[in-house]
Amino acid sequence: MDLIAEFGSKNPSEPPMSTISTQPVKGMRDILGNQARVKRKIERIIQETALRYGFEPMQVPVLENLDVLLVKGGGGEEAQKELYTLEDQSGRKLGMRFEFTTSLARVLAGNPDLPKPFKSLNMGTVYRYDNPQALRYREFTQADVDIVGSTSALADAECISLAIDVTQELGFEECYIRISDRRLTNALIALCDVPEEQAKECMRSLDKLDKIGLDGVKKELQSKKISTEILSYLKSDLRQIRKELEKAKRSLEGVESLEKVMNYLEAQKKLKYVKFDPSLVRGLDYYTGTVMEIFGGAAVSIGGGGRYDNLIRSLGGPQLPAVGISFGVDRLTDLLADKQTEVPVEVFVIPIGKVEAEAFSLVGKLREAGFAAEMDLMKRNLSKNLASVNTRNIPLVLFLGEDELAQNQVKVRDMASGEEKLVELSPFGKLKEYLSTRLGKK
Repeated sequence: MDLIAEFGSKNPSEPPMSTISTQPVKGMRDILGNQARVKRKIERIIQETALRYGFEPMQVPVLENLDVLLVKGGGGEEAQKELYTLEDQSGRKLGMRFEFTTSLARVLAGNPDLPKPFKSLNMGTVYRYDNPQALRYREFTQADVDIVGSTSALADAECISLAIDVTQELGFEECYIRISDRRLTNALIALCDVPEEQAKECMRSLDKLDKIGLDGVKKELQSKKISTEILSYLKSDLRQIRKELEKAKRSLEGVESLEKVMNYLEAQKKLKYVKFDPSLVRGLDYYTGTVMEIFGGAAVSIGGGGRYDNLIRSLGGPQLPAVGISFGVDRLTDLLADKQTEVPVEVFVIPIGKVEAEAFSLVGKLREAGFAAEMDLMKRNLSKNLASVNTRNIPLVLFLGEDELAQNQVKVRDMASGEEKLVELSPFGKLKEYLSTRLGKK
């Protein structure tokens, strides 16, 4: 055997070259630097907003028993096609969570006596064997807020209100929520004489409107021999649809629920961020009432959700109404990372001469005082340190040398203006006050 060819090294002292790929798994990615910082900021904003609304954090496993994820009335055929499935060493059939709603329903089915309303926040990675493309991954972070136990349209309005607050706090100049109701869609389908057994297929076609356009949906309905009459209602407002359903004596349950949701949002002056869209159905089968989709100014959804009043019962629990909305954190990150720069470090200390211990002590004091601070760990020269600081957008540099120490001083440079000033080291309060002023801290 040619060992050199086999291991790729002519020098026995060198380790063999690995043939292992350093690329992440297809559809998954590494997130570093500013992009990772922006992502953490997004997660923090969602969490802090949810806590203000009274949502309690919870955690569910990444793996679920496969029969939970395949439960009738759950995600439906499309979700099942995207499941990552496996078998453990004991032969158990498992699946990786593709969202949090089914896992939450399992928890409530097994713990029906939890206080109601049960308001939860789930945030973490989910997995879908989807077709990877721009803004779409096979592993991504999702943040879900859910309210279990309330049939009131107030709960639906609460989720929408939170979504509006989050998008605004994230800095989106334009944001809106598309809303509709599955019961309204069902009433329109019945009005158009679509047979009950074709209702789901009709909804799946309508759900593709954003992807394939009106003509594409029309052709798909025709290919399935489903009436295209429903397409004539897709540009109607809620009042017009109410009149048509009243005239045909069809159910107004969905219309009336949406009217309540809109009235509640108007009470918070947030109705201006809401658009009624009768074409919205959302793809998951478990939705039973209100459905919603979040847009942040881009032509892509950044989240969505709806009411799912039967899912907990389908998992063996009691009949518990529930509604929730989720955010695609990775999609938000992709949309915001180029527009926002998160500064991880505020102050960088450069020791000059044999003052590393004193510089290390100073960095410790800065951190204790609440500053994000670092010092040179690479023993770079001054120019390389400053180049690194500029690349990382660190606003303030502290030069600590033997001469400055002898005079109980440190030189502070504002990297934006180039202004420099000698500031007393002790008492530390003077330096703290000066740095706080330069950074705009209270």
